[in-house]
Amino acid sequence: MPLVVRPANADDLARAEELVARSINDLTVRHGFGPIATSRPADFQAFCLRDDPRGVWLAEDDGEIAGFALSWVCGWLWYLAELFVAPGRQGQGIGNELLERTMQHASQAGATEKSLITFAFNVVSQGLYVRHGLFPRVPIHLCSAERESLRQAHGPRFARRPSGQLPSISRCCGGSTWRPWVFR
Repeated sequence: MPLVVRPANADDLARAEELVARSINDLTVRHGFGPIATSRPADFQAFCLRDDPRGVWLAEDDGEIAGFALSWVCGWLWYLAELFVAPGRQGQGIGNELLERTMQHASQAGATEKSLITFAFNVVSQGLYVRHGLFPRVPIHLCSAERESLRQAHGPRFARRPSGQLPSISRCCGGSTWRPWVFR
C-alpha cells in the first residue's frame, strides 16, 4: 500500500507520540547522548487537534505511522511543535510532505511569524527547514574539538570516562538541550 498523508485524529495521538519518542531517541543515540525521551500523554496534541485540526498530520503506510507533524497557531504566531519521521523511513520525502502541510496551516490561519525548536546538532532537519524558507534568527553554533585539547584548556571535567558515564546532554550543551528557531 502506498504512503498516505492524512489529517490525524484523536485515536492516532498516542501512537504518534510513541513515534516522537522513538525518533528523538534514535537521533540522540546516533549522536552519542543515549536515549532521552519517553512517551508522554498526548494532552497538548489533543488540545491542538480540538483547537484547530488543520495543523495535525499523519503519514501512514499499511497501518504503520511513518511520520507525524503538529503545528499550532495563536494569533499571528505559527509554532511547529512536532515533526518526526520514523527512523527507518527518513530520507524518503515524508518530512518534506508533512512540513508542507503544516506550513499550509500557517498560511490558512494568517500567521505572520513562524517558530520551532530543534536540537542544534540536528543538521538534517535544519536543512529541511531552510529549504522551506525557515531561517534561524539567532545563530546556531556547532563546534567540535579533540577531547585532549579541551582537557588541557579546561581541566579534568573533560577527562576520559568509562562507557555509560558520559555527561548528560544538558551539561554537554551548556544546560540547554534545545535551540530556538524563530522566523519571519
